[in-house]
Amino acid sequence: MKMKIWVSALLVGWVLPGLAASERPGIIPDGTIPYNMGVQLKGDTDGPDDLDRVQALGMKWVRRGFMWESIEREKGVYDFSQYDRFVDDCEKRGLSIIGCMAFSNKLYGHVKDEPARQAYARFAAQLASHYRGRNIVWEVWNEPNTMTFWGRHGKVGNSPQYAREYTDLVRATVPAMKEANPDCVVLAGSVSNMWTESYKWMSYCFAEGMLDIDWDIWSVHPYGVKAPEDYIEAYAHTRDLMKQAGGKTDRLWINSERGFPLGKAEGYAGGDPALAKEYQAWHVVRQYLVDLLEGLPVTIWYEWGGKEGFALYHKGGETTPAYEACKNLVKELSGYKLERRIPLDRSRDFALRFVNPEGKVKLVVWAAPELMKSPDTIEPHSVNLTVGGKDGELVTSDLYGKAGRVEVKGGVIEPLLTGSPLYITIP
Repeated sequence: MKMKIWVSALLVGWVLPGLAASERPGIIPDGTIPYNMGVQLKGDTDGPDDLDRVQALGMKWVRRGFMWESIEREKGVYDFSQYDRFVDDCEKRGLSIIGCMAFSNKLYGHVKDEPARQAYARFAAQLASHYRGRNIVWEVWNEPNTMTFWGRHGKVGNSPQYAREYTDLVRATVPAMKEANPDCVVLAGSVSNMWTESYKWMSYCFAEGMLDIDWDIWSVHPYGVKAPEDYIEAYAHTRDLMKQAGGKTDRLWINSERGFPLGKAEGYAGGDPALAKEYQAWHVVRQYLVDLLEGLPVTIWYEWGGKEGFALYHKGGETTPAYEACKNLVKELSGYKLERRIPLDRSRDFALRFVNPEGKVKLVVWAAPELMKSPDTIEPHSVNLTVGGKDGELVTSDLYGKAGRVEVKGGVIEPLLTGSPLYITIP
């Protein structure tokens, strides 16, 4: 799809249904950095030490699976103890949670069939009730459009069959959760990839009545594109699909999982392998910023640890360039909100203006590759950017915090744009 150039989605505050900001501030992002920033955890990275590091980095959200089989080992008996510890530890550190309710339970079988579907709905309702008033929003499944997570009972993923089965699960689950806890917040979708087949799957879900169900937020995992800026077209296309199905196009979205790996895996951006770690650092920052631009209140980077090439942090204290880039993003923009995108001549050049409550201004500028192109296709170039004020110099900070200067002449600066975001302080 062709993007409408310079029409920016300005981030405004958002309030979850039934909640007052003064009652649960940790779960209600208002667009202030770093309250949109989160990271994926797993069972081996959810302990106090890792949570301390996540908190120190400045993250405000974590995503973690709540495994049905580990909670209901005997029919009708629910043991939340292992997750109680995790929830308590997160709250102590000011971390809000996306709880992914996963997966089928061998006591009942696959949730595409009864009685497992109703049993899953009861499990979800128990979660909503047990953790009422806590810092959690709930996600129905993980990537149900794929055979990896939904099952191999179909010939292919992204099928009308999978869409019908998942929509039926959401239709059974959401009312049960809302009855158990009217204030609970439910995410549906958890769609893997943004490409032709996943668009078809979403259309099948919408045709099955997904948009008529009372879930709160649509969650996506925008793999399948090369760069964070490609989300702009992908999100626009998905909104069009919702509109064509007769649904609201202003429903909240969350990017609940996306990472850019170092090597050839799902979400690989391409480019020179020798620069893979540098590209990953570019992408982690740009993903958080592009999602802000698109009005998404929360973005989850996949992942904190692990050996798949996505990790920000490795056991033993080894940080990655992406970790250091996140650290500097928080340092530069903590307390700032996105105000607007500043028009530039090229549609894939970005200049975002941020302001803080004291009226201080910072710009973040970078260049993105053309749609579905790899990061090494970016050609560094200068742009004219009007900032006003007297002639002189402005302080800049590169991706990792190295200070620099850019000259102001006649109220105009000419920063060099690359794929690496540059921060510019406006006095």
